[in-house]
Amino acid sequence: MSTGNLNLDLFLNELLESAQIEPKKAVDALKKRYPALHDKEAQEICSLVLSTENEKRHESVSLAVTAPPSFSIKAKSTKNTVDGMLKNAKKSIFITGYSLSDYFADLVDTIIQKSQSGVFVEFFINNIEAQKNVDKLSRYKGRFLKIYNYAPGRDSMSALHAKVISVDGRETLITSANLSYHGQEGNIELGTYIHSEKIAQQVKEVFTQLVFKKIFLEV
Repeated sequence: MSTGNLNLDLFLNELLESAQIEPKKAVDALKKRYPALHDKEAQEICSLVLSTENEKRHESVSLAVTAPPSFSIKAKSTKNTVDGMLKNAKKSIFITGYSLSDYFADLVDTIIQKSQSGVFVEFFINNIEAQKNVDKLSRYKGRFLKIYNYAPGRDSMSALHAKVISVDGRETLITSANLSYHGQEGNIELGTYIHSEKIAQQVKEVFTQLVFKKIFLEV
């Protein structure tokens, strides 16, 4: 845990160690350093420090790459990451689509199958009329499959350009790769695969606001 203040960092690390083993000792140490604190306030601060650290221990970040097969890179491939996230989703799938090609057909089948098994899917699409394989997806929209189309409003040149997949409220891929052959296998693309409930929730909140403000309209 780092605040940029060495003395405070040392104290917080000591506080964390105490909170994990002897909670009362941690509360006493906090009150000794900050005498104005009441017991309840000190207990709440210790709980917050402990929960923040526990959350951080369950978070991880790694690289997801689209590159030529000849490249020797110690990183997840974009295609395998996307396939794995969608196929292993148990509760929810959040996905955005800027450019969907014929390559996307297999993923459509996976998404439909998941929604029919009770996985809640939210698909945000740019310019739905121009996208391929969306007609099939649209036939299955309903309780477990929601489709939203970007409504650019006054600026006809604006677009949904984000490429994001988030599943089960904890795994998120933010990438430059479209859901197309070149995006998944042909181009040079870089993305970040993040295992974090906090980041997944932030992504969800951004698009919830966009729907609320009618920047996206449900199809």
